[in-house]
Amino acid sequence: MDWFSRIPDKIATNKKSHFWLFFALLLFLSAVMMYLYQPLCPGQDFFFHYRRLQALMDGVKTSPMLIYLDYNAIDGYGYFTKAFYPDFVLIPFALIGNLTNLEFAYQFMVFTMTVLCGVFTYITVNRIYKKPFAAAIAALLYTFCIYRLLDLYHRAALGETLTFTFIPIVFLGLYHIIKGDYKKWYILAIGFSLMIFTHLISSVLMFFTLLIFLIIYYKSLIKEPKRFLYLVVAGITTLIITAYYLFPMLEQAITTTFYYESRELMAKTQDSALPFHWIIWGMFTGIVTPAQAFIPGVGFLLTGAAALRLFVYKKSPELRSADIGVIIGLVYIVASSPLFPWSVFPFNKLNFIQMAWRLFEFTSFFFAVAGGYYLSLILKSSKRKLATAFTVVILLVLIMTNDAKSYEMYRCGRPITQVATFNNDYHLGGLEYIPSSVPSIEYMHQRGDSIGTKYEGTIISNKNKEMGITSFDISINSNEVTELPLIYYKGYTATLNDKEIPVTESENGLVQLPIEQSGHIQVYYGGTVIQKISYFITLAGIFATCIYIFLQRRKPTEGINTDNK
Repeated sequence: MDWFSRIPDKIATNKKSHFWLFFALLLFLSAVMMYLYQPLCPGQDFFFHYRRLQALMDGVKTSPMLIYLDYNAIDGYGYFTKAFYPDFVLIPFALIGNLTNLEFAYQFMVFTMTVLCGVFTYITVNRIYKKPFAAAIAALLYTFCIYRLLDLYHRAALGETLTFTFIPIVFLGLYHIIKGDYKKWYILAIGFSLMIFTHLISSVLMFFTLLIFLIIYYKSLIKEPKRFLYLVVAGITTLIITAYYLFPMLEQAITTTFYYESRELMAKTQDSALPFHWIIWGMFTGIVTPAQAFIPGVGFLLTGAAALRLFVYKKSPELRSADIGVIIGLVYIVASSPLFPWSVFPFNKLNFIQMAWRLFEFTSFFFAVAGGYYLSLILKSSKRKLATAFTVVILLVLIMTNDAKSYEMYRCGRPITQVATFNNDYHLGGLEYIPSSVPSIEYMHQRGDSIGTKYEGTIISNKNKEMGITSFDISINSNEVTELPLIYYKGYTATLNDKEIPVTESENGLVQLPIEQSGHIQVYYGGTVIQKISYFITLAGIFATCIYIFLQRRKPTEGINTDNK
């Protein structure tokens, strides 16, 4: 048995095996997760995001520039979710979906982004702390933490869940700005761009979290002002790369008032405070089946990982950074309680984040990284590290097994094939992005698919709706104004006898056309000038960044302070 007992030492001395052993465990846990959470059931926001992916799959077929809206939504009235929920990260999975089917594309996306989450976390922690064991433990704890599982399956908050994958990239980029090779500023730009392309609210929380770290480590920026300069460069580059989403979103928000503004449909952060008993429960959840469908928390495994600090005595700059993360994580937990003054300025300006416990995403990352690093300091022998790694894997499997039972109990009451109808708000959540001038969804449901006209003598014929194009023939006796069964969003194009005519918004918030002659009319969403320009700005930004990275990697790194202090 001597050869068996020497395996841990062989693994420890063979640095190439560190990542591949971790990767094998990551793939195993990802496969276990996919198996346990079967069949796929609709969580709170599932249908909304499932429909987003379907709309993108349709958009890929019709528009190479990805200028589209969900033309099948609301009985064909159309819904412009894309303007407010970016689709960039979903594009490769939409392509796969068109080759297979929607459910496979969704499941493949979940698996792929889970694996990437683990890999990016491993690379980040190993690069910063230079400890493969710490990187492996941190990556597994973070990737399969209870809050991510709750987000992914119970809430089905796809946008927020996918940002878990990019948070490590952002922190690696921040590390290089503060302490590492500041000429790798592009890592921060890429990570933050992917965050914005995935979920705007999480990106805002990420921004404020970065500000906290920059304030804590301000001396590094003062000591080497170039670091601040490259931070600015990273910010500007991020704005350029994300033009594809940011500028069209701002254009729509400025042009029209929507339900989320006029009808106060968004929850307020101050109203989302968790009672103290649920906060405590959330810090230790994962052991037993919860008493209700969704209790946000970091879970007992991450709470225990952070508590390992009690057994670490040797001080170091790396330990200080891990401790800072834990402290910020604890502050974020307190921020989810009634103690935090969300109703007081300036915190009341952050009501758009809706739920304060969204901060648990960052707490989970900080606790996982700290736990991995603490364990690497506590455990000295290779055998103990290997045994601990497998113990963590077993505990994660047990947590997922228990949580999957809760998922089945609370979420599997209806199939994912449920048809979107008026009775379930067309699977569009709170319908927040309907223009305020639209009286109600009841109005559209009762109005039906008719084309409204001003004069009785006007004749409408050969009406057709297909692949986002509404067409019909019209015969008029005098100048006419028609109201179409399409919700108005800036960017609609209309032609009369192949000549473009103006498109305006009716008093009911629908597409309205002034008609001056009889003929054949076609109406479709062709996008705005800003949308088209933004598309090419993003392409140019991505291309320029890639060229810079290629040229930079060919140069030797000289004169850069990379001490991790």
